Amino acid sequence: MPWPELMPGWRGLPAVALLMFCLAALCFPFSVAATNVGLALMLAAGLFSGLWWQGVVSFCHHYRLLFMALFVYLLLVPLGLMWSIDPHWGGRILGRHWFWLTLPVMLVLLTDTKARRLLLATLSLGLTLNLVYCVLQMVGIVDLGGVVAGSTAGNATGRIGHTSFGFIYGIWAAWLLHLGMQKNGWLRSSCWLLAMWALFMVFMAQGKSGYLVAFVAIALVAAKWLRETGNRRVLFGLLALFLLLSLFMATGPGQERLVGTWQGLTNSTPEKMDLEQQIAVSSATARLDWWKMSIAIWKQTPLLGVGTGGFPNAFVDWQLAHSTNADKSVLHLVHPHNQYLLVMVRWGVLGLIFLVALLYFWIRSGFSRSWRLALVQPLVALSGAALLVHGLSSASLEEHFSTIFALVVTAAGLSESMAERA
Repeated sequence: MPWPELMPGWRGLPAVALLMFCLAALCFPFSVAATNVGLALMLAAGLFSGLWWQGVVSFCHHYRLLFMALFVYLLLVPLGLMWSIDPHWGGRILGRHWFWLTLPVMLVLLTDTKARRLLLATLSLGLTLNLVYCVLQMVGIVDLGGVVAGSTAGNATGRIGHTSFGFIYGIWAAWLLHLGMQKNGWLRSSCWLLAMWALFMVFMAQGKSGYLVAFVAIALVAAKWLRETGNRRVLFGLLALFLLLSLFMATGPGQERLVGTWQGLTNSTPEKMDLEQQIAVSSATARLDWWKMSIAIWKQTPLLGVGTGGFPNAFVDWQLAHSTNADKSVLHLVHPHNQYLLVMVRWGVLGLIFLVALLYFWIRSGFSRSWRLALVQPLVALSGAALLVHGLSSASLEEHFSTIFALVVTAAGLSESMAERA
């Protein structure tokens, strides 16, 4: 039952929770602190009003398999402290997962259609304003002065940074393409223009994982619409968009980054390279080395891993054990820039199985009904697929921006379906 029926007039703590949720969504691209405060106040209001428990029950009832997969995966975080080689750092890792507690409150709040539309409009407004901010950064009007790593005039990603920028805007752009297909006139044009703007900014940035996320998200929308409608004009239109993006990558700033990444992964670097290629080669080569070392560490404890928070110490210990007497310098690394390897090192094979199960049921939940009839539910499949792809080169489920964005849009998508079943 939607919470406005339980709380007539949207009064009291549910109204406070929704207000804090919308403020957090608006501030999301600009301030980590403001977003955290807004979500924390929303969670507090949800706990005291009973919305949190109502959301847990409703989530379990409507999406039992996804609920169980998420519950087991999150349960590994505190359980992994029992055999962690570094429980102190494990406690900090546990604290980073508090965002997941907000999901039940989000689900109940967004079951109401007006609340869901308000939240998505607020989030989209914030993301649009951030695109304006990034344009100002590109032309030199805004200068972050190194406050955000990897966000400069030549890599304008605002305060989000290049790691999560493509993840967020790739999902948002694909959803806008879907939304435009359901609208007509100026609404369709507005959605598609915003989507093109977002994609342009993604491919101007350095986050190469974002390129892949954007391609996968758009391909998912194209395949789903083609399957449900059989309208080849949809396919041709999105294929034209693919070709446009490919041309932009082949001639634009993404060219050197992609070429450098390929050269680094295949160990085929030429003698002369420009700066963009050098950065890309260095990044790809380093990550390849980190992945190899992570696999070697996992092989030492393949079943249960080194426990929650044990990766940094295990990484240092492995280097010390395998370095020469002449060279005992070590690299301190928090995670291997790969969600799957991070989980394997922490919790062994069991952790990997639960992670894959979570992503599988997450994506599957987004296909539970026709997209032609759904405005928001595609966001569930898009965010799940994005997490799957993004996890190949990042700790996608523990990053501030990617995790919060995935939770918000997934809650919106799931709540749309839950409202119709109620």
